[in-house]
Amino acid sequence: MKINNVTIGSDPELFIINLDTDRVVSSIGLIPGRKGDPYRDKDMPTGFGLEVDNILAEYNIPPCKKIVEFVNAHNFMKDYIRRFVKKVNPNYDIKCTASCIVDEDQLQSDEAKLFGCSVDFNAYTRQSNPRPEGDKTNLRSAGFHIHVGYDNPSKEVSLDLVKHLDVTLGIPSVLIDEDSRRRLLYGKAGCFRLTSYGVEYRVLSGAFLANDFLISFMWENTMKAVCNLNNGLDLPDPITVQRIINEGDKNLAKNFITKNKQFYR
Repeated sequence: MKINNVTIGSDPELFIINLDTDRVVSSIGLIPGRKGDPYRDKDMPTGFGLEVDNILAEYNIPPCKKIVEFVNAHNFMKDYIRRFVKKVNPNYDIKCTASCIVDEDQLQSDEAKLFGCSVDFNAYTRQSNPRPEGDKTNLRSAGFHIHVGYDNPSKEVSLDLVKHLDVTLGIPSVLIDEDSRRRLLYGKAGCFRLTSYGVEYRVLSGAFLANDFLISFMWENTMKAVCNLNNGLDLPDPITVQRIINEGDKNLAKNFITKNKQFYR
């Protein structure tokens, strides 16, 4: 079965930072909106929303059919959040990174200690992933989750797509994203959730929000995964793929990409 009429959306997370102190500021009580009930106002086009996830700011963009729509949507929301927090304190800004150690005084509420409102799964084991315990660490992480929609979605096709996304996005991310701490909490190989319209790929971090090049990379390599699946490319050894991503093995990632150029054309 081939994937047709692809759309790509996402719901990334980012940190709020105080530029004066270089400390993370909790979004709780600062950013409006909650999971399942995002904040929207007249300045947001249809499909956009803003909410708090743990202590991070999270936003939603609508499904996109073109790369320019995807890049512009992310830039719109990054700028919106930056302006929003600077109205509260001119020293506040956004920080697009994979993880931060957060001061204890920003983690006092029950919400700040709660990780994951619903479970995600491993495409290789088909089992649920363990939920991190937010009351045992001051480490907080940001994800850049990719939502792929397509006609007549099926579980088996979506699981194959997740594995192809590990190849085109997960493995290169080891070389691009220098942060290795996030995988202590989230972002192991094959991490996904099924959706009514397709699948949510949950391996990558908020570091990919940093600039237009990286946001474009997300789009382009998602589409490469779709093309690879549609063209019937055989998936590589899953043990190797998982080892590269889960262990952040840069040398193995470089060797894999060099020897498997068919996945990246």
